[in-house]
Formats: sequence, C-alpha cells, structure tokens
Amino acid sequence: MKKTRRFVALLLAAVLALALFTACGAAEQPQSAIGKVYEDWFVEQINSKRPADKPVQKVDVKHSEMRTALAKISEDGKFTAGDGRDHEANGCGFGESWYWMILSDRDASADKTVDAVVLTPENLTQYGPAYFVDKKQLYRIDEYDIVTSVMDDKTYVAVYLHLEEAKS
Repeated sequence: MKKTRRFVALLLAAVLALALFTACGAAEQPQSAIGKVYEDWFVEQINSKRPADKPVQKVDVKHSEMRTALAKISEDGKFTAGDGRDHEANGCGFGESWYWMILSDRDASADKTVDAVVLTPENLTQYGPAYFVDKKQLYRIDEYDIVTSVMDDKTYVAVYLHLEEAKS
C-alpha cells in the first residue's frame, strides 16, 4: 500500500511539474484582436442609440451560416455576393426584419464577384451600424452577431442584425 501511495504521489508531482511548463494558450495574433475591438466598438455604437435598460443582445441565430460564407472567401479576398448575405424584411422597412452580410460592396448583384473588406484599425469605424441601417433607425437594432475570420493575416467580418418593429 505504501508503494502505491508513493507511486501516486510521484506521478502527481510529475504531472504538476509538467503543467508548469505548458503554455496556457497561443499568443493572440494582432489581426484576430481587431475582430474583438470591432465588435466592442460596434455594440457601443448601437447601445448609444438604445434605452439604457434595453442594451442590444448578442445571439447566434445565423452564426454557422455566416462562418460558412466567410470560409468561401478566396485567397485573393473575393466571393460571390449572393453567398455573403441573407435577409428577411417584413413591411416597408418599418416592420420586424433581420439580415446578415459580409463587409463588402453592398450594392453588388447576387451573382457578381466582389471584394470582401479587410478590417484594419484604420477602417473599422467606417463599418459601424450606420453602414447597415439608416442612422434614424439604429434604436431598432435589438440583436446582433459578429463573426470574424482571419485568413493570411487579413480579418474578414460578417454582421447579423435584427431590427424590432418600429414604434408608431
């Protein structure tokens, strides 16, 4: 019994010693940090237009679709516009609606090949909530999701927004 205890104690000491030399995780790449900075800033912009007691909520309703779409961006940063967005609008812009899109040329037809926007510290404030929704309607955004993908040290972003029905 004493030999078993000693062996278990020695094994435990060895495991703890190895744990000391194990890194907790890889250092975060600078490009992947841009996605977090963008999301924090984006949410701050939305919440500044919403009632203080009703902040925007993060959801993952279309998360997997957005991740799949981001994976279709080619090495040269291009994708088919129709693969990079989806939406459902109820009413004439004032009913409940949702949509998501990869940051790119919004006016491209569905079958056109477009360039995805590479998010950088210099341009991230160009693609805030007002890029997607008229400034007067920002208060209607009640849910969001942001998915980023880093490819070849370039950060690409897809954004999902849900707009609650406009108040009369």
